[in-house]
Amino acid sequence: MSINKKIIITVAAGLVLGVSSCRKFQDVNTNPNIAPIGTVQTLLPAGQLYITSALGVDLQITGSMWTGYWTQSPNASQYRSLEQYAPGQDAFSTAWENLYKANENFYQMYKLADSQKKKHYKALSLMMQAYTFQLITDAWGDAPFKQALKGQLADGGIINPKYDSQSVIYTGIMAYVDTAEALLAATDAAGPGSDDLIFGGDVTKWQKFGYTLKLRMLLRLSQKDPVTAQAGIAALYATPGVAFLGTGEDAVINFGYSTANKNPLYAEASSTTLGSTQNLVASSTCVDSMNSNTDDRAYIFYTYLSNGTVVGIQQGAYDITVAGGTYSIPSHYVGGDAQNSLSSKAPVNFISAAESYFLQAEVEARGWAVSGTTDSVLWANGIAASFNANSAAINTELGYTGATSYTQYMAAGGYWTMYPTTGTLSDKLRFILTQKWFAMCGNQGFESWNELRRTGYPDFFVRSVHSLIGAQNPKRFYYPTSESTRNSAFPGLQPITTKMWWDLF
Repeated sequence: MSINKKIIITVAAGLVLGVSSCRKFQDVNTNPNIAPIGTVQTLLPAGQLYITSALGVDLQITGSMWTGYWTQSPNASQYRSLEQYAPGQDAFSTAWENLYKANENFYQMYKLADSQKKKHYKALSLMMQAYTFQLITDAWGDAPFKQALKGQLADGGIINPKYDSQSVIYTGIMAYVDTAEALLAATDAAGPGSDDLIFGGDVTKWQKFGYTLKLRMLLRLSQKDPVTAQAGIAALYATPGVAFLGTGEDAVINFGYSTANKNPLYAEASSTTLGSTQNLVASSTCVDSMNSNTDDRAYIFYTYLSNGTVVGIQQGAYDITVAGGTYSIPSHYVGGDAQNSLSSKAPVNFISAAESYFLQAEVEARGWAVSGTTDSVLWANGIAASFNANSAAINTELGYTGATSYTQYMAAGGYWTMYPTTGTLSDKLRFILTQKWFAMCGNQGFESWNELRRTGYPDFFVRSVHSLIGAQNPKRFYYPTSESTRNSAFPGLQPITTKMWWDLF
């Protein structure tokens, strides 16, 4: 993002002000019969910040642990239940609440924008709802969708919304994106500006965001329903003017140092509750593979020891005797160093340019669309975009640019840099998805876990040594107690090993 915005936002009557020590933004008025007071200019950033409170903390931590980036420190205990794949029922309740609060803001924003004939605010409302509902259904499965957000009397007074299937939610949110794209194509002089914390109101980037998001959604169906996925992708590529996020167009929200403007993961770790305890450390699953390919990003995503090496510990090995300082931790560049105030400035990443290129590379490898660019070039572009996004950090730590680091990485000839141009589809997907996994380390942990569940890559995934579910893998989040006790339409708890409908692994 080119604009480093200050996220100290004055918002109306009980909306968002910042992150508290309990990972929640200050509470909103949730009385279903009273409409929140706000404007489109305050509801938009409020909703975006609610997303970061979930995406940047619970989803990031859990995804990063369950995909092999981070593990529990042997000198702390906060996330041992996650490493055992046995979280409590309310382990994810805050994330659930904040994501639905985000969509409540966007829903109210849509109604206001509609009454004020502000087409681009309506578009961003739908785009953000689509993004947020995808997070919800990818984490929990079936969820309130069609009847969600309808608690006010004017909207039907639905206080026990029924759960929709994952497939219904996917169909609905893809339609949201289509409508949003049509609205963005219209002229609107009263569109978002600095109140949009992601792109500063840049319509072109939002159009690319929507197309990239829909591509992500369609590829999520690749194993479950390849016919629908292929047809949808072909139609997407045939859309006049279609374009995807490219280098330098990462969809992120940046943070700073003030109390109301901290990266939410750092705000959580440095809170009174956790007292700057370093609970997260580097997993050898990722570190060892990056080291074997002389990947400079290891020095950005993790801290390095006094001897200049990056060292991880075995996934879930929280009971081993390891002295502090003999292993690496997530760096301040990803918000993971609990005792370094620079972690406060780490961004929260919604969709990266690297992810965009890897999605496109997969489409080309599958032969589902023809863009004029080969899968091998798009794959390389994805790697380059990841290095570019971390260029400033690479320059600070290593003294040269991200472009130079990328060139050195590819020239070194490590295993994961040798794309199988003439290989089978499985060969190609293995390299595309594994390089996507490297790129998402520390910044898109939840999305990386989604891709692991969808595809089974990387195929060197290491289960926690303290797994309580045997040789199975965690597949979903638990629904919060508030749903099982208060929503009469609640369909029942699901085991953590129950697959998502699109799940392969």
